[in-house]
Amino acid sequence: MIFSGSESMMLESVKKFATEKVRPRASQIDEEGEFPIDLVDGMKNIGLFSSYVPKKYGGLGYSLSTLMESIRIISRQCGSTSLILDVTVSLFAEPIVQFGSEYLKEEYLAKVAKGSVGALAITEPGAGSDAVAIKTTAVERGNKFILNGGKTFITNGKEAEFYVVSAMTDPAKKHRGMTLFIVDRKSAGLTIGNEFRKMGIRGTSTTEVLLENVEVDNDHILGKEGEGFKIEMETLNVGRIGIASQALGISEGAFDDIHRFVQSRKDSLGEWFQFRLADIAAELRSSRTNFEDAVIASESGKNSPLLSSISKVTAGDSAVSITSKGISLLGVNSLKEEFPLERRYREAKITQIYEGTNEIQRLIIGKEIIKGATV
Repeated sequence: MIFSGSESMMLESVKKFATEKVRPRASQIDEEGEFPIDLVDGMKNIGLFSSYVPKKYGGLGYSLSTLMESIRIISRQCGSTSLILDVTVSLFAEPIVQFGSEYLKEEYLAKVAKGSVGALAITEPGAGSDAVAIKTTAVERGNKFILNGGKTFITNGKEAEFYVVSAMTDPAKKHRGMTLFIVDRKSAGLTIGNEFRKMGIRGTSTTEVLLENVEVDNDHILGKEGEGFKIEMETLNVGRIGIASQALGISEGAFDDIHRFVQSRKDSLGEWFQFRLADIAAELRSSRTNFEDAVIASESGKNSPLLSSISKVTAGDSAVSITSKGISLLGVNSLKEEFPLERRYREAKITQIYEGTNEIQRLIIGKEIIKGATV
């Protein structure tokens, strides 16, 4: 990936921030399930929330590559911290950049650029992988829509100031009857339900978002009425690359842990460790190549479901494999703060699940190939 001079300078700042500020806090964030407001402020101060927002709306106007590389760098130290940024920019701001009206861009992108946290609220108890199965409804009354329903497993749910919310405006039309809305956290009738305890990524809140007669002005429709499913799928294509960047960063952090441990070994097992390190390096290299291909394709305007799904599958599977192998290699040493592979494994597992499980990604990949997509 190619970066401009100013982008390269910011990425150097991100590396310094990740090493000096994020790494020392990562284990505490995990142990206490603490939302790292200090690190969110730090990301805001070095320009990460504004990086991808166009200059017209108060951002820096940097490339998608720069955003994804930033997520990757921070993920090497703490998956929770990187996810807060990823969800806010890739899943909330990105669809507004691509499909929002001028009003929505002026109203919300400027807030994201200043560090406000956002979220994507589409998953429901009976509608995860099947996006069209949602039960949340939006009924038009005058110049407003009245939303009723409940979302679950919403990342940044508790801290978000606003959400992209999916609802059915015409259930009879199925996927053509879905519409996306921008909904403010302070809207009357919007409440935060249960917050879920998690295996990993404990520094982010994952909650229910409940909607009871929530009034939303019709100028808060994202795109046009009935275009929600299409926009959601386009958003997730980019979102999956964001998860691939997170998974890749976790793998790179794990590889660094394993590498340092192997270098420290002076006994007869040293050569055996080197063979295992070689296998891990090959796996890491493969997932990195797929990730970079997906970023470049998306950035060039060729938003490829095939490449984004392949990047998520390979990066997520590799992250789980690499961290698991690392734990086996290091044994009890993987519990030490010096080599936090046990935490990295728990962070890696979710990358196979959210933004569409890797099983769903394989279905997408297969369908794209049958349709004639070039591998």
